Amino acid sequence: MRFIVVADSHIRFPDDDVATFPSNALMVGRSRWVVELCNRIEPAFVIHLGDIVHPLPVEDEHEPAVQLAAAVYSQLDVPIHFVPGNHDIGDKPEALVAVPAVAAENYAVFERYWGPPHRSFDENGCHFVIVDTPSLNSGTARAAAQRAWLDQDLATAHGAGQRIFLFTHYPPFVHDAAEDEHYDNLGEPARRWLLDTLVHHEVEAVFSGHVHNFLYNHHEGTDMYVAPATGFVRPDYSELAAIPPASEGGRDDPAKLGLFVVDVTADGHIVTPVRTFGAVDVDAPTPRTAEAVCTSGWRSPIGVTLRHGWMSDVAFPTSGLDEFRRKTIRNDALLPALWEARIGEVRVPAGDLATPAGRDRLGQLHRRGMSFTVRSAGVPDARTISRVAAARSELARWEIVAPPSKSAAVIAALADAPEGLPLAIAPLVPLGSPGGAVHHFVTSGFSPHDEATLEALLALDAAGLIGELVFRVAPGEAIAPAIAEVADRARAAGRGAIANIELPRAGESIPFDDDAAVADRVEEAARAARDFPEVAVFLDGFVDHDRSYYPRHGLIDRRFNPRPALHRLVAIASEAAPAGGSTPPPTL
Repeated sequence: MRFIVVADSHIRFPDDDVATFPSNALMVGRSRWVVELCNRIEPAFVIHLGDIVHPLPVEDEHEPAVQLAAAVYSQLDVPIHFVPGNHDIGDKPEALVAVPAVAAENYAVFERYWGPPHRSFDENGCHFVIVDTPSLNSGTARAAAQRAWLDQDLATAHGAGQRIFLFTHYPPFVHDAAEDEHYDNLGEPARRWLLDTLVHHEVEAVFSGHVHNFLYNHHEGTDMYVAPATGFVRPDYSELAAIPPASEGGRDDPAKLGLFVVDVTADGHIVTPVRTFGAVDVDAPTPRTAEAVCTSGWRSPIGVTLRHGWMSDVAFPTSGLDEFRRKTIRNDALLPALWEARIGEVRVPAGDLATPAGRDRLGQLHRRGMSFTVRSAGVPDARTISRVAAARSELARWEIVAPPSKSAAVIAALADAPEGLPLAIAPLVPLGSPGGAVHHFVTSGFSPHDEATLEALLALDAAGLIGELVFRVAPGEAIAPAIAEVADRARAAGRGAIANIELPRAGESIPFDDDAAVADRVEEAARAARDFPEVAVFLDGFVDHDRSYYPRHGLIDRRFNPRPALHRLVAIASEAAPAGGSTPPPTL
């Protein structure tokens, strides 16, 4: 079963407040395009997570905007279910925000156009529950009635063995369950009650809106997703990026607009983010990922190395909305790009295992289908071995990088490695030509042409402790012949093979920004990986490396938006692209 989740369309009349934000003129067009996209994908139904319109219930423009939204969504070919947002029925009770809180008189318009603000329905043996979160903590009879109803509704569904999916506007939390209340989460005591309810009734997943940016959390067995908006991006979250914000202070960043396509399978669910790129023309081509998501059974044939921080916390202010507080968010902005390209194999430094939070995060994503290669440098010490052992169940392999002169010490240290964990080794390699200028820079990996270094390692590891050999494919080297030779070398040695494909670079201080060349190399790597499945192929460089040494483009930029190389990878992986050349505009 497939359904679609959209959020925060903020429909308003095209001439409303365009002097402040010109993109306000696009809200209706963007929603119309989303409706057309949903019709092309043909889900069983659509869920809208709230903030359907922008004018608040206390404003004269509210109901006319609702009428406009009703006309837009009437064009859907499948049922749509609406969750009430704060722009639909009023904000959660919060003394530090100026707008009026949710009130009984605000429900009349919502119920007339969109139906009951809390309710549930069944589809294909699953139970779907819509919750009115603005009313929680309000102390009203409506809030009490919803609480009693939800307890009974979930108990009945759980008792019947149904899988339960729950939909809210406000997420219970955005970083962790113990965080302080702010504009973007639920306050206590409703938060704790709702979280306890999820756990007690084994709710499979919760989908929330309001934040206008992608987030993924996990709470005691429940996956918790925050959906991107279809209307505009909350500009305060552009603080997550390492470069200046997009247009309108980050509010109009079209590559971050999108929706979720959710596939419910026999043993779980798959959430695929689909970017809409802010399209307004219903005849515009469908994004490549939206086309590919309609094809099942494919995954990226290559993995990627995550050099940049990809689960670090960022604390930032929100002027006006959270005037007196700073909120902390874990930077999940890389995940949509990984998920939309179905990249399941990632390579991370051993430092990601240094904290319980880091190990928990790897575990959460591993359960979601991601596979992790952890890479350490130097002769493994007791602390590194302990960290790897603690994360053993989440790891696909442990890769050790060391100078060839230390190979014997590495093999001796690995006698204490976790049992059953595949081990790989890569020699440290200086960058630069022999006899040239001396640099500090290094890379790693065997050369398939350097038999001496490889044979020396194999002689030291007569017991076969090292199960895989890591080979380097340098930026200017043809990938397919190199991987063919890698496969031969590894087969002859009786070991597995990993190929580390380095993306193009120009020089120590010269940026390499030829996106077409990067996309071509990604395509070459993907095709070679498909031809040689016995070799684990990783691209070294996922995010732009835009400062420090050897600046170069990757598959996504420093705002975490896709570059042509990511589109090319999706096209090749889903077998939707031509054999070569530039990727054409996608169609469905």
